[in-house]
Amino acid sequence: MAVEFAPDADATVGQISGDIDVLAAPSFALALAHLADGGSSSRIIVDMTAVDFVGTSGLSILSEFAESAKRQHITWALAGNRAVLRPIEAIGLDAMIPTCRTVRDAFDRVEKIAHS
Repeated sequence: MAVEFAPDADATVGQISGDIDVLAAPSFALALAHLADGGSSSRIIVDMTAVDFVGTSGLSILSEFAESAKRQHITWALAGNRAVLRPIEAIGLDAMIPTCRTVRDAFDRVEKIAHS
């Protein structure tokens, strides 16, 4: 798993790539915590379009991040491919995780949520 952070004028983007399995889960959790604690933006995009696999530990971390973001009043969205979105939808996490298929759609969704 690899993580890159890209501050943007509208949101902070965390670009995640590789596999989110049991071995990568601690690094994934730290990356999401860093995004939330960055303080530079209350808007976050989690770009997982380059992730090949998300295991149950990764899904659990995403669920915890969604709850934490809600408590901290962080507006966020996750951009993912089929390997990411399918397991999220299969277990019903899409009810609490704002998901999109592209990073551009995630920016648009964050903007829409922020102004609602």
